[in-house]
Amino acid sequence: MSASRRLGASFILRGLISSQASVNRMMPVNQVFVDMDFTLTGGDGRVISDAQANTGSYAGANISRMALTLVNEKADEVVAKLYSDYCRYAR
Repeated sequence: MSASRRLGASFILRGLISSQASVNRMMPVNQVFVDMDFTLTGGDGRVISDAQANTGSYAGANISRMALTLVNEKADEVVAKLYSDYCRYAR
């Protein structure tokens, strides 16, 4: 945040993408869950948009690849929300 102020950033995007992998209790199959949370703020610290998405799937043997696939599937939804709110509220 301090670097963005020094550089005169107009907007700041902060986010967290987390994943959790486990073995399904009913069937011996890997599964993965992904949570994404993003906040777009103006340079003055005013919140312009909050966007969240979460999803899960069976993963097979390559858990990290499935996590990436899930992030890619939800990315358009998250970006659309951030951009829509930016167009509506940022002035």
